[in-house]
Amino acid sequence: MDNLVELFKKFPGIGGRQAKRFVSFIMHASPSYRKELIAAITHTHAQVHTCTDCHKRYIHQGLINGNPICPTCKKAGRDNNLLLIVAHDADVDVFEHTLSFNGQYYVLGRYIPLFSEKIEEYIHLPSLHARIDGLLAQELQEIIIATNATSDGDYTAKVIREYIQKNYDGRIKVSTLGRGISTGGELEYAD
Repeated sequence: MDNLVELFKKFPGIGGRQAKRFVSFIMHASPSYRKELIAAITHTHAQVHTCTDCHKRYIHQGLINGNPICPTCKKAGRDNNLLLIVAHDADVDVFEHTLSFNGQYYVLGRYIPLFSEKIEEYIHLPSLHARIDGLLAQELQEIIIATNATSDGDYTAKVIREYIQKNYDGRIKVSTLGRGISTGGELEYAD
């Protein structure tokens, strides 16, 4: 039971008390419900893929031929002149929902904690580099860094900006989002 509580506590916004309620609910649920829950989690696990272009994780039903490409990257008519770098998969969904951005994406997967010395433990710079190189061949002109207005978000943006400036000698314009979001605000809730 303790192991399951600890696993539920890793969910965003779930503390110890709520995790214990989840475990209690599962323990008192019917055996058929528990089997259905296990089957759904197992089925989802088998369908999660990482897009080879933007690194967003997504659920794909059916067989994948070749490299997995997410539905967002597959959309025809995307602007290869713009690359938006975000931290999380949900951030891509926010921008897609607003219909205000039609460029390409790159998902970092997480933020770099403030004052972290081991950046490569948090983000994979070689894959970001490969994404930028691939889009440069298709006339990439600008990279927009869209991170949360938090200390970790600002630090991550600073590291990414410095990395791009160092490796691309000013060949690409680098910008960030305007600060209409208050400090400490998260993109996921900015609709």
